[in-house]
Amino acid sequence: MDNPFLNFAYLPTSQKVLDIAFKKAMRSSTQVSTNAPILIKAKKKEGERIKVAIKVIIDKILKIIKSVPIIDELPDFYRELASILVDADELKLTLGKLNGILPVLSKIERESVKQLNKIERPKEGDQIRRATFGRVSSILYKQDKNLKYLNGLRGALRSIPSLDYTQPCVVCAGAPNVGKSSLVKLISTNKKIEVQEYPFTTKKLILGHLIIKKRFEEIRVQIMDTPGILDRPMSERNAIELQAILALKLIADVIIFVFDPTPSSGYSVNSQLDLYQEITQNFSKDGNIEIIVVLNKMDLAKESEINHLIERINLKKGSYFLTNALTGENSQELILHLQERFEQ
Repeated sequence: MDNPFLNFAYLPTSQKVLDIAFKKAMRSSTQVSTNAPILIKAKKKEGERIKVAIKVIIDKILKIIKSVPIIDELPDFYRELASILVDADELKLTLGKLNGILPVLSKIERESVKQLNKIERPKEGDQIRRATFGRVSSILYKQDKNLKYLNGLRGALRSIPSLDYTQPCVVCAGAPNVGKSSLVKLISTNKKIEVQEYPFTTKKLILGHLIIKKRFEEIRVQIMDTPGILDRPMSERNAIELQAILALKLIADVIIFVFDPTPSSGYSVNSQLDLYQEITQNFSKDGNIEIIVVLNKMDLAKESEINHLIERINLKKGSYFLTNALTGENSQELILHLQERFEQ
């Protein structure tokens, strides 16, 4: 399904909303007979301006509120990921505060129109409309903090990848700076993944695809790049790491675990092995999910470093892939393995 937050409406500042509402209000007109008394015209004109301004503001706020899906009603992946990225309770509270001003604005409109009906001089209509706009402005200014808060969440929630639950998903995992992003960039359609020589470049889930063409159909295997995970207790992992854990937990059909046998990543082989064991034990679902081992950076690794890692994991020949994700060396073998895996 598409990311449910893609329609999260743009959130202008309170001043911008007021400018739009008041400008539209002052341009509005109402049908009044040219022979009507000036007092009647003033009542109609200022009443219409008040109604238009408040309607524009209410419509804008309603659009914002309705554009944010109810997190508790989302599928597990989107619900849990949204809860990692934002404080769900704070989001509900903020939307509730915005929703709370709608009946107040409607009440102001009713009171102002009632006052207009009692005026005895045309200029009193202008005074009431100005006073009404002042009250409305005061109310909306108090929501500026909430609008800015929602706008800050909007980017993070809209960046969640859109998943197709009918297609398989391969999740690439490992410690930071071992070459996960380079590998996903290499084997998937997503060539815009940022790759740097320092850890924690990847701060969110990034999706690409591997297209497998069969005789009568096309399989789009989803390839997900994840942030690096540190070897430490779950309670100590931050929101960036928890995104990777969530992907492994909820959407992985196959896991590619990437090792760096060299010291270049900054993370020891022992810490990477501990992480590998954790993922194998917790996310392979009793062996039902295949874990593909990739030993990356073959251009930098010594033969002794590679053999040491192979022995520690007890890997048999042909049960792992030795790659250089930067140059693409041996990547075709990994792609062929995935094709055979999902063509069945």
